[in-house]
Amino acid sequence: MRKGIPPDGHVRKYTVGRKEEINRLLDNLKNNETNVLLLQANYGAGKTHLLRFVKEHALDMGFAVSYVSLDSKSNIRFNRLDQILGAVNSNIEIPNSQGRRGIRNFFNFVANEMEKPKYSDFRRTLSDNGKWGYSDLFDSSALFIALRAWKIGTAETKDIIEDWLCQPWNYKALKKQLYKKLIFDLNAQFRDPRKEWQFYADDIFVFDKQGHEQAWSTLRDLQMLAKGVGLKGIILLFDEFEDILNNMTNVAHQEAAFWNLFQFSLGKKYPGLSFYAVTPEFVSKCYRLLQRKGRDGVCISTFDALPTFQMAPLDFEELEELSLRIMQTHGEAYCWEPDMIMKASELKKLVRQAASIQIQDRSRQAIIKVVRVLDELLDKNK
Repeated sequence: MRKGIPPDGHVRKYTVGRKEEINRLLDNLKNNETNVLLLQANYGAGKTHLLRFVKEHALDMGFAVSYVSLDSKSNIRFNRLDQILGAVNSNIEIPNSQGRRGIRNFFNFVANEMEKPKYSDFRRTLSDNGKWGYSDLFDSSALFIALRAWKIGTAETKDIIEDWLCQPWNYKALKKQLYKKLIFDLNAQFRDPRKEWQFYADDIFVFDKQGHEQAWSTLRDLQMLAKGVGLKGIILLFDEFEDILNNMTNVAHQEAAFWNLFQFSLGKKYPGLSFYAVTPEFVSKCYRLLQRKGRDGVCISTFDALPTFQMAPLDFEELEELSLRIMQTHGEAYCWEPDMIMKASELKKLVRQAASIQIQDRSRQAIIKVVRVLDELLDKNK
């Protein structure tokens, strides 16, 4: 809170006002109204807060969630679905996991749940009655191989699978190693009918060929696995989405990123929900950029068709309510009664001063100032 950011797991407690807007957002989450939703707010004015708010509700509702911050400079580019898949796998979180994230936690959950009697039909269909030779449910041969090896492999096997699925681009030259560790060494425990050369010829161990088709199919299969063991699906949350505009310099990469966004919107490549944090000017910026660079293949109506949700900035009364909640939390954390020292009028004056500053992240700055004053009062009254 000293940085103006509510802690993980407690975002809803510090979400105030705008009840009608928030109810509309939650209705979209509950009813799966759209595949894609652009969450709009100005820089520093609540985009990330909205994503974290959605994450908390989604986990409580029984969804798995993967929260990804885009960064073209750190191998998380939206034009590269293999990089997006790696980030999704690294950050996937299931309900009641106490903040543990990653494909290891997800696979352990799926493997354990599959053994329960209520999922016996799903287990039999998924694993060819436990033979694990093939599966009619998987679109991605890679994910089928990964889950099969996870079920029967060693701790070393699981380490390889985790690293492969979270950083698939590092394994493009290591296909033989993957074949040996995930198939050949375990072959006595299942009967995969394919010859070794077929795995290479069909690019089973890579995710960036044929329009990243295996990356898309793996995302779909993650959704299938989640639903198969009782979750409502997987929701993808993308923060810093304007990285597409700010850090990508190659227009071909930018155009590919836009098309990936549209593919998510259509729901055929990935049938689950995905949310994107953007500024209100994002759509117009995208269109102007493509026009300026002579890429007219994407028309403005395509962008306009993307559903949006815009959250209004906090007004003074809402900032005051937020400050009262912060004061209560501060008192609970340090076992004191700040309201006995700071009068309501003093808090109101403090909030009004912070809110009068016309900066984009004034809500965050107001939180920082309130916590700083409470810290100072606590020190004086120890």
